[in-house]
Amino acid sequence: MKVFRDGEGHLRNGWKGLAFLLPTVALVGLLLWLWTLLPASVKPFVPHSFLAFLGVLLGTLGALRLERQPLASLGMSLDRRAGREFGAGALAGVVLVGLVALCGWVAGGYHLERAANAQVTAIVRMALLMLGVGLFEEALFHGYLFQRAIRGLGTRWAQVVISLLFCLAHPFSTDMEVPTRVVAMITTFLAGWMLGLCYLRTRHLALPVGVHMGWNWFLGTMGFGVSGKEARGWWTPVFDGRPEWLTGGAYGLEASIFCVTVLSVAIIALTRWKGSAAPEQEALPHPGEASALTPPR
Repeated sequence: MKVFRDGEGHLRNGWKGLAFLLPTVALVGLLLWLWTLLPASVKPFVPHSFLAFLGVLLGTLGALRLERQPLASLGMSLDRRAGREFGAGALAGVVLVGLVALCGWVAGGYHLERAANAQVTAIVRMALLMLGVGLFEEALFHGYLFQRAIRGLGTRWAQVVISLLFCLAHPFSTDMEVPTRVVAMITTFLAGWMLGLCYLRTRHLALPVGVHMGWNWFLGTMGFGVSGKEARGWWTPVFDGRPEWLTGGAYGLEASIFCVTVLSVAIIALTRWKGSAAPEQEALPHPGEASALTPPR
């Protein structure tokens, strides 16, 4: 049927994405439920974000097995290049969110006070947690799903669809002021677009994982909310009465108008950057895909 297969008899990429997403979400849900059953003394040593990443990894391996493709075909590998790009990404994430914080401070939106009883171990645990978050969200949104969307829709529309999904997957409390909520949603969409560009310019997930992790970690270290979740770091922001859409308020800097500006500049820079990836061949199936998905004649 043409609804399910293209003119060459291959399963359409939209169905591939759906066949990956549904069992993957179920796996992640199951693993996170199992995490809730762990003893309280064990939970700090098993970050739930890594269990979520494990669920996505298992779903990805299952989808790739049907196509007879290696994990490296999605830009998921451990090598020297991945290490360099991850490190550069983590530094870039810190710099970007640091610029947002600096703009808010210069505008008189808040000042930072040293948190009481700040401990190095808490910052290290936060780094580990945020590494898991970066691995989980990038593998989910810019791994198999994104790359099959590129084949099916083309790069631009794949960016639009996945960035929308990335935005909608984040919580936006109805307690937030409407302008703040709008800014937070725009920012999250732009963040998804930026992270997608990080993959497109390198064809590897190391750079977007590093940016994601560095951004979230430095947000938490400064004591700002991370996508609306409270974080305790080395400092505590004290807001000085400026509008919430300017400072981000309790949601964090991701709801600040300065974040929209910084992310827009980053997107422009990534768009102009030629990157380190080989020329795109998104319209072509990978070797072995036809034999795996074409029905016998």
